[in-house]
Amino acid sequence: MPYLFLCDSHTLTEGHYHEFRIPLSDLPADWADLRPVDLIVTRHQGKPKAWFNVCPHQGRPLNIAPNRFLTDENNQLVCCVHGAVFEPNQGQCVSGPCLNAHLKAVKIREDNGQVSVQLS
Repeated sequence: MPYLFLCDSHTLTEGHYHEFRIPLSDLPADWADLRPVDLIVTRHQGKPKAWFNVCPHQGRPLNIAPNRFLTDENNQLVCCVHGAVFEPNQGQCVSGPCLNAHLKAVKIREDNGQVSVQLS
């Protein structure tokens, strides 16, 4: 299964959230209904984590501006629209209107100093 390079490993520092847009030309056909594809990527407990940048409450992006995410005092991701709070390990909503829902995870890997997302 193909992987698409996102960033160098050092770009993902522990606890910081980043937005990445997958170019339409790089998307597989079975992702067609998700275009454009924006991802939230972070490092949690030393491992890269990635989800689609779509809140399960109303389907809106979680960020307040391009590549700018809100977090709480525990460094949990906060949806800028309705305040849903997501823990950074599994992307589960721990507070707010979509309690116990999960962000949709994306397979990600880290090899040889590079972070890549699986395109399938």
